[in-house]
Amino acid sequence: MAVSLTTEQLTYEQRVARGLCRVCGAEAVEELFSLGDVPLVNAFLTEREKRDEVSFPLALGLCPACSLVQLRHTVAPERLYQHYLHLSSAANGQVAHLQSVARLVAQQLHMTPDTRLLEVGSNDGTLLANFSGRAGLVLGVDPARNLVALSRARGVETVPVFLSETVAGRLRLRYGQFDIIVGLNVVAHTENVLDLVRAIKLLLAPGGSFFMEAAYVLKTVVAGQFDTVYHEHVYCFSLHALQRLLARADLAVCAAEVIPTQGTSLRVIARHREEAPPVESGVGAILENEREHGLADLETLRAVGANVERFKQEFATSVAAARRRGPLVGLGAPARGVVILNACGIGAEWLEYVVDDTPLKQGRLVPGMHMPVYSWERLAAETPAGYVLLSWNYRDDMLARLRRLGKKGPVLIPFPRQEEVQL
Repeated sequence: MAVSLTTEQLTYEQRVARGLCRVCGAEAVEELFSLGDVPLVNAFLTEREKRDEVSFPLALGLCPACSLVQLRHTVAPERLYQHYLHLSSAANGQVAHLQSVARLVAQQLHMTPDTRLLEVGSNDGTLLANFSGRAGLVLGVDPARNLVALSRARGVETVPVFLSETVAGRLRLRYGQFDIIVGLNVVAHTENVLDLVRAIKLLLAPGGSFFMEAAYVLKTVVAGQFDTVYHEHVYCFSLHALQRLLARADLAVCAAEVIPTQGTSLRVIARHREEAPPVESGVGAILENEREHGLADLETLRAVGANVERFKQEFATSVAAARRRGPLVGLGAPARGVVILNACGIGAEWLEYVVDDTPLKQGRLVPGMHMPVYSWERLAAETPAGYVLLSWNYRDDMLARLRRLGKKGPVLIPFPRQEEVQL
């Protein structure tokens, strides 16, 4: 006789195959909006690769059972991450943020010379380099072999793997458990996220702390900032949804705050549920604010789709009007910028080129739209009529940089609200 499994008993692969919620298995995941077919936002191309470029459906949905906002379609993580072009060290603002995180972790989590520290998704080792010589063990794990080489060159021991519960078992045998585990913008990027948090549970020592950051759905997607939606961002968390996820791995949120990083993020500290201290007041305040904003209400989230469509039309119109006044240059080539360009149809006929500090992106073409990426030295020698600020989350730094170069003209800024700044 055939045995009927509940959704809780299904494997992750079975849930995905049936189109269920990736975490709780609920069947009623509802689409909030679609951006159509979009290429991988960090797959910057050579001219030769352009004809073979592949795009994938990019649509966001909501599970009403566990409040988790998630992609409807995903891309194999091996394709996304094993050769990765985003560098933590490429933007001064990001480096400064990671330095502040290092100070906060050391102070708030009471790091000592004996502390054992692990970073999941350690990229090129920029954060972990701050801990060298200050802890008993500093270890990174990251699947991108090109970035692991850079991290090791900094003197940071790094293992080139995707972290899973199985891999965590092997790491625990080799290295033991860790007093502090850090995951910055990695939980939301991991398709089988329940397996990831169970791996973190396995590697976290008694009395240890898990420190994480992730884009905050209330201030990004719900606020109309759809540029956080791309294939690497499988999830966008509310604190309610994050609590439920961590609880499935017997981890409990002890502290939380909303920070301005990456267009607004959640910063959370979690510990083993059986030994967690009293929850800090900030957690309750965030949860209450989410209830007041109707995050569990489908009607609230359904309105997001209409707002996205309106933004796309309005911003494309603004860029087209500016282009009629003369050549435009894009500022920054972050993932969010690639989403904006593709969603709004802003192609190489509108932007002459894009400038970015990431050497791995320079000399290549922007995914989907195919305008070239150059260093800022190219812009220093030219005088375009205006600019489109794609790295809008570093607005102040970017505008100051233009002024230091003596540039004039309008700067079109997409978020957090559309505006035009005159230099």
